[in-house]
Amino acid sequence: MSAALLARIEASAPRRPWCGPEKDRCRVRPLATALTEPYIQLNPPAHVFWLQFDIDKGGASHTWEDCNLPPPTYVAVNPSNGHAHYGYAPTSPVCKTDAGRQKPLAYLAAIEYAYNRKLVADRAFRGPLAKNPLHANWHLWQPANDVEYELSELAEHVELPRLEEMRTDRINPDYAALGRNCWLFEGLRQQAYLRVKAFWRPAGDELFYEWLLREAESLNRTLPVPLGFGEVKSIARSVSRWVWKRFTPSGFRAIQAARGWASGVARRFATQELRERAAMLTASGLTSRQVAGQLDVNQSTVVRWLRAKEAGET
Repeated sequence: MSAALLARIEASAPRRPWCGPEKDRCRVRPLATALTEPYIQLNPPAHVFWLQFDIDKGGASHTWEDCNLPPPTYVAVNPSNGHAHYGYAPTSPVCKTDAGRQKPLAYLAAIEYAYNRKLVADRAFRGPLAKNPLHANWHLWQPANDVEYELSELAEHVELPRLEEMRTDRINPDYAALGRNCWLFEGLRQQAYLRVKAFWRPAGDELFYEWLLREAESLNRTLPVPLGFGEVKSIARSVSRWVWKRFTPSGFRAIQAARGWASGVARRFATQELRERAAMLTASGLTSRQVAGQLDVNQSTVVRWLRAKEAGET
């Protein structure tokens, strides 16, 4: 048993994780008991301490080498068929609740997606149970030194997908809880931008949240494997607070004023250009009617421009 790996798991695993002899025969037990079972929940509900991948093919222990990926922190191999679970430990855990930031979570989701694709791993594998790398049922492989990775280091080895690609991937939009979490956040955020103005009134922030929660539940039901209500509620609250704080009536008026000013400037430039063209066409011998036809404006407008120009020159 690896002392370093044991210490890492003891420091990061839930105090009472799911565990058991088989994936479909599990229950919540104290960590000391869970560490003696073949299957264990390594990531707590609120944080990601491990990126985990399920390689369902023989000789999976070194698939990472064939794919030019960095060595996992551990590989737990089933000796009967050669299938394996990989665990990559980020240097810092990523928070999955509304207390955390969505950008690191989205970054982690993109890395997980890319690694699943490159390893041809089972993207239906979503935990929370994984092979317990410390159990005697599995052969444990580790690099010479206990390794952990910055997210940027993991990202260097793959081509990260665009958010639209992850969002529209209908093969399995689950790609573990990270992907569903980010998919729901992004979809809900777009709806929130469009509707927040309807709630600009006293106590509107709570009504806005309640509406978003209903929308989040509706979006969640479209997933093949929906998120739990607690996660949906957390995402709705996070989007609600973020949008309500940044999209305010005063901010909206400022944006509209800036757009109006820019539009006015653009119109003035366009009008000035037409005035100059009208003067040039008139100088070439065209009548005001002919100039109006070429510029697609009223003849009276052309006459007014020409008179103003003459008055200015005079």
